[in-house]
Amino acid sequence: MGTQRILVTGYGPFGTHDTNPSQEVALRLRGMHRVSDSSGSVTQEFEITSRILSVDRSGATETSKAVLSGERWDAILHIGLCGSCERPRLEQRAQDHLDMRIQDNSGRAVKSSKIGGHGHLGSWMDLGNWTQSSFPTPVDISHDAGSFVCNETYYHTLHALQSVHEGNLPPPCLFLHIPSEDRLDVETSSHLAMQCLENMLALRERSVIEVVAALIHNEDGRVLLAQRSDDETWEFPGGKCEPGEPWKEAVVRELHEELSVRIVAKRIVGTWEHRRNEVLLRIHLVECSIIGGSVQIDTKVHGDVRWYDPSLPEPLNWTGRDGEMMEYLALHESMPC
Repeated sequence: MGTQRILVTGYGPFGTHDTNPSQEVALRLRGMHRVSDSSGSVTQEFEITSRILSVDRSGATETSKAVLSGERWDAILHIGLCGSCERPRLEQRAQDHLDMRIQDNSGRAVKSSKIGGHGHLGSWMDLGNWTQSSFPTPVDISHDAGSFVCNETYYHTLHALQSVHEGNLPPPCLFLHIPSEDRLDVETSSHLAMQCLENMLALRERSVIEVVAALIHNEDGRVLLAQRSDDETWEFPGGKCEPGEPWKEAVVRELHEELSVRIVAKRIVGTWEHRRNEVLLRIHLVECSIIGGSVQIDTKVHGDVRWYDPSLPEPLNWTGRDGEMMEYLALHESMPC
């Protein structure tokens, strides 16, 4: 696969903090790295470029502007300080929300404002399936990256990567929040960051099938579900990405083929992995809107459709992890953004 290019970012000090361990971790990681298996054979080779972001809007948009201007990376890892955290946190999503308790380093103190108005953005990785025993310290999986510059940075980067990419999905991007040095030393935080990068790069090498599932709301906030013809389970409608087919194009094609509707794909809400018949599926829930046509069932694929209210759960025979996906909507996305 050759040497892969990785971007790792940290931040300078902010607020009452005289130092920021994310800066030291990011700088420690720069340079060439090789990962070997038990036989000594090199399994991964990557070069890390480290950048220190300013704790303000300029720093929050620096990476996204670089992506939009043509810079390409095989993975991006943002690292930030969470002064209130007891343990490191892997951020599964970025919220479309800014509500600063303190000023950033340029004097901004934005209150209750959307960042881009596109809705919350999920990372296209299932962090819950990462092997916790491989980490040098316990970590938490979080769906709340805060409402300060860390979250703002993550949001802008995820949106830029979704806008400009090649292949099925953009390269993996993650935000890692680390505690202050009195709770976790910089060396351990650095080892954790390296393990995150190895996991992210391994995602690109694993044999998986990328699947897109459409999240479509009606005006009442209910969600469109379809019942599979083969096993009568309920699912979000969608299907597999063709080789090299971008996720937006895949979900548009699948919904037209299966339900005869024209849609526009907006954002990746979240990602869940599921194994079916010895095949690993990576299912990306994509918020969509119907812009033409009316729902018509292809009976070879689906036997029925219905509108389901996530806030009023009822027992259904779900396909794979679709029930968990619906629970996620009820917890984190009660209405479309």
